[in-house]
Amino acid sequence: MMKKLLVLAVLGVSALCAADGAKIFGAKCAECHGANGKEASISGKAIAGDTGALSKLTGYKSGSFGGEQKATMQASLEGLSDEDIKALAAYVGSLK
Repeated sequence: MMKKLLVLAVLGVSALCAADGAKIFGAKCAECHGANGKEASISGKAIAGDTGALSKLTGYKSGSFGGEQKATMQASLEGLSDEDIKALAAYVGSLK
């Protein structure tokens, strides 16, 4: 019984994180990367399914990663907590 409750709790947290990541993506990322993360434009590139998103987002936020879009990305990530960044990265990684 405890094992089932633990599994349900983990799945619930995962679903909550995915929902938070989707909300953050819509507010902070979709304008440049498209609603599905597949847009490639001058100001953004396709990021759907990027399994390295957490490392990149953390680096952008700290200023230790990025090229010409570094300042834009830092501004986009401003105000996001570490948990927000994790949820966003998980969401980006889940996009197909």
